[in-house]
Amino acid sequence: MKKTFHFKLPEVGTFSDQVKAFLPKLADSALQRYEDSGLQLIEEYIDYHSVIFYRLQAHVQQATGLAIETIKEDYHLLYNLGSPQETVIQHDSNESQASLPANYHSYVYIPKGEIRVNMVAGTYLLYGVLVDIGFVRPTIYKENHFLVEFRAAHRRDKKRLYQSAIWPIKERTRYQLSYIEAYLFKYHKENEVIAIKVVYDLFEIAIEKNFDQHEKIDPDQLLASLARKMVIDQATQTFSSCSIQAIAEQLQVDKSKLNKIYKAIYGESPKQTWSGQVILKAKELLLAGHSVKEVSNYCGYGQQQTFSTFFRKQTGVSPSEYK
Repeated sequence: MKKTFHFKLPEVGTFSDQVKAFLPKLADSALQRYEDSGLQLIEEYIDYHSVIFYRLQAHVQQATGLAIETIKEDYHLLYNLGSPQETVIQHDSNESQASLPANYHSYVYIPKGEIRVNMVAGTYLLYGVLVDIGFVRPTIYKENHFLVEFRAAHRRDKKRLYQSAIWPIKERTRYQLSYIEAYLFKYHKENEVIAIKVVYDLFEIAIEKNFDQHEKIDPDQLLASLARKMVIDQATQTFSSCSIQAIAEQLQVDKSKLNKIYKAIYGESPKQTWSGQVILKAKELLLAGHSVKEVSNYCGYGQQQTFSTFFRKQTGVSPSEYK
């Protein structure tokens, strides 16, 4: 699928004087930097043929109008996860517009032509899903499904922006975006089916279609898998100690709720997963010739005795005996 929107800004290899830090690059994304007077913008996207996932970050130092050219009509799922005020997308003729308050999610039909976004000073973070127009066809929806009315409304005037008044995703959105970041921005051929499955889930039509290959992603399963990845990443880092609270805060969920969901999915607590991973790391380091004191530090324990007690409790022997 060809990316159908382009920023009318000068492209740069590096920023001349970067104003603020940007989020780390998504794994296999195509990345482009743009810079103009008072504006620095990073665009990242990954193409799965039927759908393109993208992320836009911008640091704006002074009020400016951002011009975007679209080369064909398209449907976009837009997630405004951060902006200093409501983001308004206007058609070049000013006859129509779509509004995105901060932390607001919407489904927007964008026609061919030029659109403009008026931006005030501040930091912007927007996620988007560019959807193949073939996904939105009345034959696969019930008559009262909001996508049927959405398609019919834009067809009355193809030159106008059209925004969905009803968007049913709600609290699952953050989980879905985390899933997209963690897994779908690492390109694998088999991810193409998963990408379509995610879009169907975002449309909330998986149950209506009842396709086995497009089953609904369970929010608890997704939350637990994201937490598990973060726990393992935390455990394998050098000098890193365990903080389930920090993981819960990053996933925007209560720690006790995370522990309950995680244990139901994996049969152990996040702390137990962390302990198991740390023991694997400690054994590897001990057998590689590092001293018990070094391994204690590498595993995030300031006190060697505390580490030794932890190791013996997990393995039945002390670190020096194991070594």
